[in-house]
This record gives sequence, C-alpha cells and structure tokens, in this order.
Amino acid sequence: MTKALTTLKIFLVATLITGLTFGYLFFRVWQKNERPELLESAWTDEQILLGHATTLTFTVKAPWHREFETPSPVNHPDFIAPVPDQATLSKGALSPLGSRIWTFSIPFVATDTKTLEGLTASFPVKRTKRISPNFVDVPLPPLAIVAPEKIPDEPAAPNTFLTEKEPPKPVDITEAPRQTIPLWAWISLAILVLALVILLLRKTGIIKTTPPWEKALGNLAKLNPGDPPISFYSKLTDILKEYTAERFEVRARSKTSTEFLAILQSTPNLPKTQFSQLETFAQLADAVKFADHTPDPTEAPRSLELIRSFVKDTTPEPEEEKKKP
Repeated sequence: MTKALTTLKIFLVATLITGLTFGYLFFRVWQKNERPELLESAWTDEQILLGHATTLTFTVKAPWHREFETPSPVNHPDFIAPVPDQATLSKGALSPLGSRIWTFSIPFVATDTKTLEGLTASFPVKRTKRISPNFVDVPLPPLAIVAPEKIPDEPAAPNTFLTEKEPPKPVDITEAPRQTIPLWAWISLAILVLALVILLLRKTGIIKTTPPWEKALGNLAKLNPGDPPISFYSKLTDILKEYTAERFEVRARSKTSTEFLAILQSTPNLPKTQFSQLETFAQLADAVKFADHTPDPTEAPRSLELIRSFVKDTTPEPEEEKKKP
C-alpha cells in the first residue's frame, strides 16, 4: 500500500511538472502571436488549358490559438478563380510545441493565359481579441496556362470552350499530410518515461527513499524538550502519527492522541509491549494541547525518549527489510 501511494505521488508530481511545462510552452506561443507559416504549396497539374481547372494544395503551420474558418480565398488574381463549394480544409492535431498543421485544397479555373509569377491568394484567419493579421497570403506556385489551338468565333460567348469538360473534383483530403501525434499522447509518453526513469533510479539505488524509522528518528533529534509544551507535544505527536502512518499504514492523523492510540492498539502486527506507557503519553499530550495543562519539566525529555524507543523497537531488522519486494 505504501509503495502504491509513493508511486501515485510520483505520478502526480510528474503530471504536474509535465502540465506546467506544456502550459509554459503554449503560453509562449500565445505571447509571440506569430503569423501562420506556409510550409508548402503545389498545383495538381503544372500546366492546363485555358478554361480548365487545377487544384491548389498547400499546408500552413499556425499557432494553437489561430484558426481558419473557410478554405475559400478572400482575394485572388482575377484571371484564376476558385470553383465554388469545392474547396476543402483539414485541421491537424496539436503538436507539443503549440502549433497545428492546416491543409487546404482549392480547385481554380483559368480564364486567361497570364503568368502567376509574384501573385498571391489571401485566406481569412479567425479574428482574436489580440491585434494580429486576419489573413494569410499564399504565393501561388508557377502554373502554365495554355490557350487552345482554336479559339471560337464568338468571343462574346466563351462558355463554348471554357466548359469543354467538367473541372476535376478536388483531391479528397481527410487528414493533413503532416498529421502530428496528438498532444495527449505526448503528455502520456512524457509521464511514462519520467516514471520509468524514476523507478530505474530507485532500483539502482541512485534515488533512495528515506525509510520511515530513519525519518522519524531524524525529526525526533531536532525536537527541543525546552520548547513551549503545546508546541513540543504537538510536534511530537505529529512525528508519531506520521511514522505509524508510513510504517504500519495507520491513518489517524486527524484524531486526538487518545483516539489515535485506540486505533493503534487494534492494528495487527504491531508490538504491544509499550502500550501502557504510550497510553500515559497520549493522555498527557491531550491534556497539554487541549486543556492548557502545564507538565512537569521532566515529562518532556521522558516523552521524547519514549517515542524514540518506540520507533527503535519497531524498526525492522535488515534481513526483514531486504525480503520486502
């Protein structure tokens, strides 16, 4: 039971440290409030006929607090227009560093043979309460737009050649090509690694847990019987309760000394040789703490020695300690 509680404490501490680390990283990303960054972009076809369509696919890395609501551009060259209602947007998982990958897929129809060199398309970013750009400019990759060999005689009715065949459907992207491992998986992995490292260090003896009897004797050595009675007996009973809680799993720290002793007497595998003296001590401690009793000056050193003897008498032999798993 004690080892389970120790493991639980280590797990909670590791969880707290991991949570604070990721909290700080995400706060720094929010504080910097950087613009979304274009990672890559490309057309499905690098050369098309005038009046035909090709799909622009690009990925953007954005801070965790910046969101895209629509894949449709708010600004684009007038001679290459997006196909209505066929654009798709894929939202990737958060990375441990506080960024997210967004993938856009938008089919565009060419209505002129102009070059795209130096031109961009702008995509809206969800507004936040902070002052920041509400769009991202995407440089359009090179695209060769070739005119058909024969242009219709009716330029006023260009639909006869601009719709020779249906524009191809955009690539169905259900996941971002650069999907990152989910944040919860990173946190779980970090906690697991930290727990394994601590366990390994303890097994090898690099990290040693102070046994309860050594801790109790160390705390008893710091007590001064000359301190005010209430302070002295409060500390002395706390040391006794903490020791028995760790050594025998006796949970009675909120009880009075008398109530605690009653619980102690019913605990199995606990030596009963000193209970008569402990009973006297418990009554004296409660009288000092709760009834303003002023003990004889010799009582404090005697009580201190009594508790020290109890700890020493209940300290396991080295062989017994080694047998424990």
